[in-house]
Amino acid sequence: MPTSDSDLASVALYRRFLDAFNAADYDTVTEVIGADFTDHHPGFEIKGREDYLAALRGAHATFAVRGELAEALPVDGAGDKVVTRVRLTGTHREPVFGFPATGRAVEWTTTEIWRVEDGRFVERWAQDDLLGLREQVSTDAANLATVQAVSDAVNERRYDDLDELFGPTFRDNNPAWDVASLDELKVIIKAAHDALDFTVHLDALYPASPDKVIMHITFRGKHIAPFFGQEPDGREVSWTSLEVYRLEDAKVVERWVQADTAGLMRQLDVPLP
Repeated sequence: MPTSDSDLASVALYRRFLDAFNAADYDTVTEVIGADFTDHHPGFEIKGREDYLAALRGAHATFAVRGELAEALPVDGAGDKVVTRVRLTGTHREPVFGFPATGRAVEWTTTEIWRVEDGRFVERWAQDDLLGLREQVSTDAANLATVQAVSDAVNERRYDDLDELFGPTFRDNNPAWDVASLDELKVIIKAAHDALDFTVHLDALYPASPDKVIMHITFRGKHIAPFFGQEPDGREVSWTSLEVYRLEDAKVVERWVQADTAGLMRQLDVPLP
């Protein structure tokens, strides 16, 4: 607990700042922040009060953020520093970390050290749970779930279920073919199923960017109907594919495929160029 006038003043100054921050009262924030204020923060560093005010406005616009003070403690023997722990809450309203606005409620914590000089804050050090915040606004989980659902539907030959997983503008980019719609892709998948009786074995699935998922798969099947001009002989075949999916609103809108088609053709005794 504060034991000196300077300790009491530092804690009171922070409470004044937090009240102004929550009210988006930038005039009062200006009164409690020094003109040469420096904010030390992992990933970026702010120099000057105007830059800091801009950062606060950005936080309000992006998250409609509010802070709830958990604890404010003066640094023993320093006299000019106060440590604060704050719970931040808000709503994801604008793009951040490369992710579009989700409208989700978010919550994260920050621990800060503030230095006071002449009755104003002139320096700050902060550690925010930005990784936790990123996970809350991330589309990774939804995108991964969609691509997993695509794999499951293909394996179970539920072709019509793919309609809910793909966007209306879907385009498939593949060296073996170039289709412009999901209906065309379903025809190709069904023909391959009928000829090779394959199942998909998922080797790896991971997010690559805010709107992309990478999938590595192994196909295993049996040649049971004519394919690539070759009559079936019941032989077992396998081939791999590396695929990149681009998603919008958790629906697949574009795909790039690099499959070992040449390896499959060799297993089926198809003459190669």
